Amino acid sequence: MRPSADPEPRGALVVGGAKGIGRAIARALAERGDDTVVADVDVAAAAECVRSLAAEGLSARAIELDVTDVITVREVVAKVDAETPLETVVANAGVALRRPLVEVEPEEYERLMAVNVRGVFFVVQAALRALVPRGRGSIVTVCSTSGFTASTGPMVAYDASKGAVRLLTQAAAREVGPSGVRVNAVAPGTVETDLTRGLASPEELAALGRERVPLRRLGRPEEIAAAVAFLSSPAAAYITGHVLVVDGGWLV
Repeated sequence: MRPSADPEPRGALVVGGAKGIGRAIARALAERGDDTVVADVDVAAAAECVRSLAAEGLSARAIELDVTDVITVREVVAKVDAETPLETVVANAGVALRRPLVEVEPEEYERLMAVNVRGVFFVVQAALRALVPRGRGSIVTVCSTSGFTASTGPMVAYDASKGAVRLLTQAAAREVGPSGVRVNAVAPGTVETDLTRGLASPEELAALGRERVPLRRLGRPEEIAAAVAFLSSPAAAYITGHVLVVDGGWLV
């Protein structure tokens, strides 16, 4: 059940929060008592996520957001912040592309970068415009182990996008640190979500967990959400510019 409301509710915005890791993050933040907004380009899925949370006694709201539309990103973040001042913004929206480098078409590349890099950049920017004047708050981006090392499959464009998110996060943290706003990232390994199931067969994923991950399994969305909840909590008050790898030992 959701804890009793604080005298000053903490606003939380989860961008790309309708499914998979984003949905688990929205649940974790709502569970700790944040006034949580689930933003997603798939507003029907976001609304379903909110209904599911309500069935657990948790409160959240849904809003439509396409991160490739910068004007809308700015408007949505400002609107949500005006309703309940934001303390946490999670930039989770992302898409994947499994395709050999020599076969990637320009429109595929541009779509991937528009969501994974440009979208994250302008979500972070809009969040900072709200948080920096107040001198507090936390932004968490969702990177990947693919931001450190090449994926096992042919995903060069995706890997490049996640490398960009990693450095974007660290550079932003350095720039805005004096304001008191913290910027961190989580870097999941392979996690059991619809997105990963769309990239490989169940047999391939099971084998990947057994053979490549020291803990001998894939990650779960709620394990990534726990890392996000930590990074955006007072317990992480002296942590900024950090990329918290949650991968079962993949990078070891």
